[in-house]
Amino acid sequence: MAELQFDTLTFTRGEFNLQLPQLRVIRGEKLAILGENGSGKSTLLQLLTGLLEGEGTIRYDREPLKQISTIERAHIFALLPQQAQVIFPFSVFEVVLFGRFARTDGRQPSDQDHKQTHELLKQLALEPLSERSFNQLSGGEQRRVMLARALNQQASVLFLDEPNASLDVRHSLDIFTQLQQTTQTVISPVHDINLAARFFDRFWLLKNGRLLADVDRAGLTTDLLAETYDVQVSTATDSFTFSR
Repeated sequence: MAELQFDTLTFTRGEFNLQLPQLRVIRGEKLAILGENGSGKSTLLQLLTGLLEGEGTIRYDREPLKQISTIERAHIFALLPQQAQVIFPFSVFEVVLFGRFARTDGRQPSDQDHKQTHELLKQLALEPLSERSFNQLSGGEQRRVMLARALNQQASVLFLDEPNASLDVRHSLDIFTQLQQTTQTVISPVHDINLAARFFDRFWLLKNGRLLADVDRAGLTTDLLAETYDVQVSTATDSFTFSR
């Protein structure tokens, strides 16, 4: 399990500037990143996984990200981007099996890799789709398959950009329950604030490329959310209600 920490982190692209203070994420935390579109959530994930390069040192277990090889990175973290495409006509099983690549050291997947992939597909209710072509699935089904591939990587840290995008209510609940129960660190931008408040235990709230707050569930107040999203926020039972 890897601990993530970074010094003051900055990134500029055009008129957008992301600037975050020194932060640390301990092993096993479930961290939701909240904020409006364009606040820097996806950019931050790309920085933390090395897809973008900014100013500041990112470390996993005190080792700078720049010094970690590609194969070692695949052992440390897995990334589910907002959009993921599979160009060739691979089956669902094959796509999820690709998540084992970093664990095979260049060899063909073992019987154990196949067994684990079958078990994961069953656990995520994807087994009936296992022989279907990935490109013939609905958007929600593809999203679940790509999440399964990320989970099959067995990385210490899961970076999941809107993991329930395109998913219906039942599958969203299934996915978030799965993430809540895993021992892995989960760092995820989430649009559905009520789902985030239910399944995550720490929250970074971004606004215009700045960290507005770093709070636990108790600190996720209506005032803070109103400031983050520029809307009126009230509570009803255990959920937040938003209005203009």
